[in-house]
Amino acid sequence: MEYKKEKSKFKNNEFENKEFKNDEFINENELILELCKFKYADKNKLTDLTDKNLNYPYILGQLFYNRTAAMAYFALKSNGLLSKVNREFRNSVKAIYEYNLNKTNSFIYALGLFKKICKEFDFPYAFLKGAYLAELYPKGLRTSNDVDILIEPKNITKLSGILKRNGFLQGEIKNEVFAPAKREKIISSRINRGETVPFVKEVNLPGLKYLEIDVNFSLDFKPESGTEEKSIVSEFLNCTEPLILNQIHTLKKSYFLMHLCAHLYKEATVISWVNMGRDISLYKYCDIYLFLKEFLNEEFLTDTANDINRLKLNKECYYTLFNTKLLFNIKNNKLLDELLKKIKPENTEFMNCISDPENRKTYTYNMDYKNWVFCGKRKENIYEA
Repeated sequence: MEYKKEKSKFKNNEFENKEFKNDEFINENELILELCKFKYADKNKLTDLTDKNLNYPYILGQLFYNRTAAMAYFALKSNGLLSKVNREFRNSVKAIYEYNLNKTNSFIYALGLFKKICKEFDFPYAFLKGAYLAELYPKGLRTSNDVDILIEPKNITKLSGILKRNGFLQGEIKNEVFAPAKREKIISSRINRGETVPFVKEVNLPGLKYLEIDVNFSLDFKPESGTEEKSIVSEFLNCTEPLILNQIHTLKKSYFLMHLCAHLYKEATVISWVNMGRDISLYKYCDIYLFLKEFLNEEFLTDTANDINRLKLNKECYYTLFNTKLLFNIKNNKLLDELLKKIKPENTEFMNCISDPENRKTYTYNMDYKNWVFCGKRKENIYEA
């Protein structure tokens, strides 16, 4: 795919270009972002926005595309504002919330069954992303299709044996049907992707036919390889903490946040993800926002800043936290401001750059970040730097 070769123009400290401005859906986008705050949404702001003549088909499309429709229903219902929005809009977000509620209950039930298997683990491991977040969110707002586990490469064979003894098979779900993986693909995935082919078991629960286990043994947001990469995985696995009566382990909170930030950054700033249209999804920013609201205090700030600086994840975490603050209009939060100050890289020109590692090229875009997030044709709006 070819891109226009044009230098970007943006302010290094503001990460935006005032030359581009899209006023068409300003109120709609502001409502979407306020709804994405779910239980922390500002009722007065929601009321003011829903008083306006809004394009609800556009809002609905963005909410579904960003996997945040259930959050919108929760925010409107919690603030007594459901009657203020378009009926078709209201019924649609209610339907997805009810579906997600069933799916989340099924996922948590299946996860409870899987926790029993974890008792057989005699090696370090950590549950990542949705396996923890599904229970941190109000039920029905954060669905997950799989369970992500981080382990060291040397324990893959041992974990594989445990999962297979408990009825899991390696393969993929295609059109709601399980397709076993061929041996060549199983080997290739281990060598080239830093993860195994998913382990799948049929559970036949409401909204959840299969439980999928994704086994990760590398942190693919880090460019290192070999012994250094192994040491980074070990570093993360040395910083775990028990959850839910010691039945499972996840990363300690500062490491969990770093992991979320780094994965969001990788997907948002690599050309292959932009080309797939999977580079940015608001639910990932909602994860960061919730984590900050729930856990950011003086101790967490100090631990997180120290860990980010020591592991040199400044770019990844600064990008994600800065843009979370921007998208959710977080003001007068001294702790977040202090954290950003402590981890800010010397050079911030990377903030609106897209990398193409394979071809060793860098691209950028000429719009502010909110417009970039809601731009439906991002891959057509990047320029070679």
